[in-house]
Amino acid sequence: MVQRPDPLESTPPAFGEGAARQILREGFGVESSSLRLLAGERDQNFRVDTAGGQRFLFKISNPADDGPILAMQAAALRHIEQVDPGLPVMRAIPTVAGESWVDVPGPDSRTYPARLFTFLPGQVIANTALTTEAIWSHGQTTARLGRALRGFFHPAADYEILWDITRLPELRRLLTHVSDGPRRAQVEWVMDRFEARVAPALPGLRAQVIHGDMSLDNVLFGADLRVSGIVDFGDMTHAPLVCDLAVAVADVLHGRDDAIEAADALIGGYVSVTPLDDEEAGLLADLVAARLATEVTVTAWRCGLYPDNAAYAASGEPGARAFLDAIEAMGIDAVARRFREACHRLPYQRSATSDLLERRRRVLPRSPLFYSRPVHLVRGEGVWLFDPDDRRYLDCYNNVPVVGHSHPRVVQAVTQQQRLLATHSRYLHEAIVELAERLRATLPPELDAVMVVNSGSEANDLAWRIARAATGRAGAVVTGYAYHGLTEATHALSPEEWARGEHPAHVATIPAPDGYRGPYRRGDDGWVQRYAAHLDDAARALGDRGFAAIYLDPAFTADGILSPPPSYLQEAARRAQALGGLVVADEVQAGHGRSGTHLWSFQAAGIVPDMVVMGKPMGNGFPVAALVVKSELLEAVPEEVELFSTFGGNPVACAAALAVLAVIEDEDLVASAGKVGSYLRQGLLALAERHSLIGDVRGEGLLLGVELIDEARGPAAGDAHKVTEAMRERGILLSATGPAGNVLKIRPPLVFRPEHADLLLQALDEVLASS
Repeated sequence: MVQRPDPLESTPPAFGEGAARQILREGFGVESSSLRLLAGERDQNFRVDTAGGQRFLFKISNPADDGPILAMQAAALRHIEQVDPGLPVMRAIPTVAGESWVDVPGPDSRTYPARLFTFLPGQVIANTALTTEAIWSHGQTTARLGRALRGFFHPAADYEILWDITRLPELRRLLTHVSDGPRRAQVEWVMDRFEARVAPALPGLRAQVIHGDMSLDNVLFGADLRVSGIVDFGDMTHAPLVCDLAVAVADVLHGRDDAIEAADALIGGYVSVTPLDDEEAGLLADLVAARLATEVTVTAWRCGLYPDNAAYAASGEPGARAFLDAIEAMGIDAVARRFREACHRLPYQRSATSDLLERRRRVLPRSPLFYSRPVHLVRGEGVWLFDPDDRRYLDCYNNVPVVGHSHPRVVQAVTQQQRLLATHSRYLHEAIVELAERLRATLPPELDAVMVVNSGSEANDLAWRIARAATGRAGAVVTGYAYHGLTEATHALSPEEWARGEHPAHVATIPAPDGYRGPYRRGDDGWVQRYAAHLDDAARALGDRGFAAIYLDPAFTADGILSPPPSYLQEAARRAQALGGLVVADEVQAGHGRSGTHLWSFQAAGIVPDMVVMGKPMGNGFPVAALVVKSELLEAVPEEVELFSTFGGNPVACAAALAVLAVIEDEDLVASAGKVGSYLRQGLLALAERHSLIGDVRGEGLLLGVELIDEARGPAAGDAHKVTEAMRERGILLSATGPAGNVLKIRPPLVFRPEHADLLLQALDEVLASS
């Protein structure tokens, strides 16, 4: 860390007009027709006009700004001009000798660096005159400047500067200058919180050279109230990037009665260019408070040190105090939530929940919603979902974000690829090849051909086309309440979705292996084999159509989350192959490690399906799915029939899918699902001992079912509905499944941890006790 005299402890320059004209003439070859002194805290600034109509900013800098610091500022301006020439920053005018500045002797025997810059149009605007659009523009410009400096570094950037908010605790030595006792206590509270909460997190934040002082003293606005100029780079230093935004929020808005509310626009403008990480967003309010506390403290010290310059030095301090008071009144945690929400804000947060519900019902009349009081969600993070009021819900249901909502590695992969290329797979691109290779490596070697599509329904539909072509038959077998998709073909394979009395003639059903409620019970000799034997009868029932394929969800999720022993799949596969039919393993709900033992749930049985379908969780929310088949099956499909999906396998989708596989492996989520799932299952079994409403607990890994029963041990569908509604009110999101709708469906993201399981178990215990 470079040590230098602090400019605030060094007397500012005080050159007369004649001396300034001489420096301009001799150092820069500029004859001034007029000079106007501009305000400055530590430097001396002049507006220079020439007889030829040119205008410049002439800056005589504080001698504490030594050569390396000035060289850094000059290099930064050149870098910005190259990276983002549209940014309204000053351009340095070289000296007569071609240098960036000239050293001149001062009246006090000290040497002062003098520099000349282009004069930017616009004017300084009081923050009370700024519109929401102007504040947004300021935020955007701050982010653009940070982005332009992203690739810049200079050895002199690693120096200490008093206004660097990361050094807030070092200002304790100046607190004696804050004479107001309550104000001093407030600043000490900010410092204490900073040391406990912020300082430990700073080393982990992305950092770079930042401007560090996008205050209204350093920013000009045009007649349209958009930023037209950035005029000072004297506080540049290497610091966490989010500090630039924190300084802007504090310095631009202090003094406004609506400072906290107005911050939404400034933050929104910033993140429209540079989104913040969750940790950065979570620390923003504390960093804003740190900047305000810095201003209060440094101002008190400066006014004592230079009383003649007190009016300028203290001009922003009352506003800083008012902003701090507003934060304290609202509660800094509440402000932090508001700022974090603003960081993640989407244009879809504008509607009130009731208005949004009415709009949806008008234009999406057949689009179902969970819960009698639908949950209005605006963002997700890990296992949590958040509504517009920042109330969080524990997601124990949604298997689409398999590695957690908004996983940063998946978000980064999608964002980076979207910036580069998003097109269909008829062009040669590495991502789809890499994904196919990666998927093949996770499966038995016989499954060697991959087709990437958009959804599980599309993959199952494609599997049905291949099965019919490969076998020459047209009949399918599915379990009694299965779900395999929503296309016309896969709807026919989904009894869960059939209308009353509907039963497609080419589909035969078999009873799912329900060892709790079905005709053959767990513990009976050969009970799973007896279930599998129904396949023979189903194949015969297809008659002349013939038996082409059986579709099996290895966890039988829609049938009630049954998860039978491996011997069921073994026997079912053996019988299907003996009958000449194909086995399609539908891993959309049970795959991607959810079973807690293997990446694909069928693997626990040691079978080799003819086709494997992957869907919902494959892209962690990005639409991507795949069908992996034995390549010999494709030979039956005529060459002229293209097995192609326009958007299936696009580079962005493949980047998402590859990131998901990498996260599952790197974070060891399969083993975690097994461990946490076992912990949760034991907790549910303990609840079953206390609550007669629970008849059965079953499942593997993080796919568990809790069957609710009435006093006669029949399905308690009404109670299941009441339980899911009551859990929703407690912030726990569940659903129900099974033919009678009486099985609680627990299917959280794989980043679920024991502490989350405890929250679920506690809430469920309370709800069952009150049922």
